[in-house]
Amino acid sequence: MKIKRYLDKDMRHVLRRVREDQGPEAVILSNRRVEDGIEVIAAIDYDEALVRHALGVESDADTRISNESLASIAEDDVAPEPPPSAIPEVVSSQLQSQPVSESEQAAGGPQADRGDDVALRDMQHEISGLRDLLETQLSGLVWKDASRRYPLRAQVLRNLARLGIAPDIANIVVDRLEPINDIKNIWRRPLMTLAQTIPFADDDLLDRGGVVALIGPTGVGKTTTIAKLAVLFAMQHDPDDIALVSADAFRIGAKEHLMAFANIIGTKVYSASSSTELAETLSRLKNKKLVLIDTEGRSPRDRDLANRLAALGSNRDRVRFYLTLSAATQEAALDEAIREFNKVPLEGCIVTKIDEAAQLGCIISTLIRHDLPAAWFADGQRIPEDMHKAARKKLWLINQAVDGLESTHPRVDERTMAENYSAASAANG
Repeated sequence: MKIKRYLDKDMRHVLRRVREDQGPEAVILSNRRVEDGIEVIAAIDYDEALVRHALGVESDADTRISNESLASIAEDDVAPEPPPSAIPEVVSSQLQSQPVSESEQAAGGPQADRGDDVALRDMQHEISGLRDLLETQLSGLVWKDASRRYPLRAQVLRNLARLGIAPDIANIVVDRLEPINDIKNIWRRPLMTLAQTIPFADDDLLDRGGVVALIGPTGVGKTTTIAKLAVLFAMQHDPDDIALVSADAFRIGAKEHLMAFANIIGTKVYSASSSTELAETLSRLKNKKLVLIDTEGRSPRDRDLANRLAALGSNRDRVRFYLTLSAATQEAALDEAIREFNKVPLEGCIVTKIDEAAQLGCIISTLIRHDLPAAWFADGQRIPEDMHKAARKKLWLINQAVDGLESTHPRVDERTMAENYSAASAANG
């Protein structure tokens, strides 16, 4: 069975491509609306018995669905979706096309209409459930077929999934690979490609100095990271050339926490609770080679975050902003943080708590997806030993991700693989 994915602006064009490519014997396995138009998965050399077995039915009539009927359903899908309380257009059009007798009109009324609405909604839910079931079963067939024809490619995707790499990023990595014909390269080459795909910033903070502000969510380790950077800079320059600024008026004891680190390296801490105070403080510190600003942690969903970022952004002409993210954060939260904190120009990203992350695939996927360059990595509490320049640690990060497999032993669920990769597998075929 050869399965292939087709995408075009409407069903008419999709069906024409299916017929031209696979001929009149092609069978449409599924269709759905996507952002770019209509997506259809079609097959030739169709094993109907295999599909009946996957669906758990015995009768030929149960699974024999003509291309014309599927095309009709898909054409209805192209129309604008009705509100949840409305009657489905396909059902509504059938009802409007049937004449209503006088007896039926006499029997009708508000109560009958309500009963019809309930019945139609129940029918809509049943159809939706059946479609979801069919798509799930078909995605499993597509993934199994692709795994059989391209076993090494499928295993690469499983390995990346074990690392926690998101499906969209795994497909990017696999698409950049040359065909893998040797099982010895099933780990090495994908990991090398993954490392090359991660954006890195060759950061010159320790040499260039300047005014640097660390922003990010609560609890990601901004204050400790500032202490590490300050110590690294002090090891190469005079401690008097460094100044620390606490712009955190939100957290109790924030300045005192920063002062504890400042006393170790022999530098001073200044306070700035507003954008005006920050501008004035930076003017007083213009002779310092490096000024590190510790900002308060805010949730990406904080209603006041936009105002706070706007206040910080008013000093963007003299301040470079680094987003600080914890590698132990879930992928959805990382995506949300980048979207919200990206409202100020970001110089790069500082990834903390690498040693606390069960899987590094989440932070790796997020950096690639948002094209956010990694500037520094932190993998512990030691100052400054656990602070690393990211550009020199590309393969180190990948090795850390692989080493995590030995302690976490993540399992790959084939059903999840089918749901995540069936469309790409069909297109690849």
